[in-house]
Amino acid sequence: MTMPAQLSLMIQRNAAIHADALGTAFGARRRNWGEAAERIARIAGGLKALGLTEGDRVAMLALNSDRYFEFFFAVSWAGMVFTPINIRLAPPEFVHWLSDSGARALIVDDAFAKVVPAIAPQLPDLETLIFAGDGEAPEGMTLFESLAEHPAADPSARGGDDMAGLFYTGGTTGLSKGVMLSHGNI
Repeated sequence: MTMPAQLSLMIQRNAAIHADALGTAFGARRRNWGEAAERIARIAGGLKALGLTEGDRVAMLALNSDRYFEFFFAVSWAGMVFTPINIRLAPPEFVHWLSDSGARALIVDDAFAKVVPAIAPQLPDLETLIFAGDGEAPEGMTLFESLAEHPAADPSARGGDDMAGLFYTGGTTGLSKGVMLSHGNI
């Protein structure tokens, strides 16, 4: 009997087998697999506490970091769909990707927080803004770190052929198009 593919199982397995081994490292932040799994489950709980539900698109526009890793796994842990946004795009392209995906939440870091006031009014589906930077959250944004203060969520039953991620093409011959990848695909 084959187990259904679920992204959360990768995190659970590493936490069970390698709990004390280094799981993530970024700058001074270091977490073992046990800590990373607990944090991912808590961030998933925080996303749910914001009113996001299974199947909702959660986008991230940020530079690479441990928080990006947590974004991918916490969103799928909660049964939502992660939508990474290419940092090399121009603001009108950010708007297209976010609008086309129907993203209800957008996570940004220090590098992209300043673009939010210009693009958010053009995104009617966007309800939640989350700041994944190292300082205080700008007005109107929830601090990413505060998501980890919520009770841990149980992993969603979504897996197999259920959509896990919505990635976009480069748009070289027209507008970028969304490509749906399932848990099994990933």
